[in-house]
Amino acid sequence: MHKARQITFITLLTIACGSVIAQDSEKKADAPAAASAEPAAPVIVGNPPADSPFGKLKIGMTYDEAIAIVGKPSSESSWCTGKQHIPFYFGNDKGRALAIFNGMGKLEFNASVTLLPFRICKGSTPLDLVYVEYSPETTAEAPK
Repeated sequence: MHKARQITFITLLTIACGSVIAQDSEKKADAPAAASAEPAAPVIVGNPPADSPFGKLKIGMTYDEAIAIVGKPSSESSWCTGKQHIPFYFGNDKGRALAIFNGMGKLEFNASVTLLPFRICKGSTPLDLVYVEYSPETTAEAPK
């Protein structure tokens, strides 16, 4: 009886893996068409002048390096991206932090997260720069 359960389990597992692999190969076959239809999101938006603080920023800078160049932000916020709930996910983009600079634009950083009881997540320490948006019309109000 125990041997029959093992064989049944292995058979079902093999069928499930085979269908996942087949679906994945179908997606890969369609990938070039989807990639050409939808352009990749830019990480630097706008055209900051070279002599402005935003013109001196580089993607991948640490939070401290970016703030040393641009100065103190007008407002800041942080949040979790949802990836903190993925088992065995060890990437650094589980959280995001936004720094808004009045009259200059926005900077977005990967952020570490703090997990609280009852699956509550809070974005915390900004890590590295992932997105720059230069916009002289920016106001210091953080999105809600």
